[in-house]
Amino acid sequence: MKRKFHPGDCVRFTSKFLQSTGQYVGGEGRKKWSVVAHKCGLCDDGPRNGGQFVAVDEESYDDPSRPRHINVANLIRCKSPDYTGL
Repeated sequence: MKRKFHPGDCVRFTSKFLQSTGQYVGGEGRKKWSVVAHKCGLCDDGPRNGGQFVAVDEESYDDPSRPRHINVANLIRCKSPDYTGL
């Protein structure tokens, strides 16, 4: 089941993703983002990536004029029942 996020949703990385990438300590595990509306091939339900990514309110590392994109499989809503808080 593909997760669906909407602009304004508060999201963070899932603990499963953080553990699988060895991020047991550090800032990424504590970060929270808001999903922002962004029209591009990564966010749209188009043929290229079919909405697998969402844009968040942080600058992209490789192009600061664009928002950071994160795969929806690695995110969870901050207020979901699975969110334990930090």
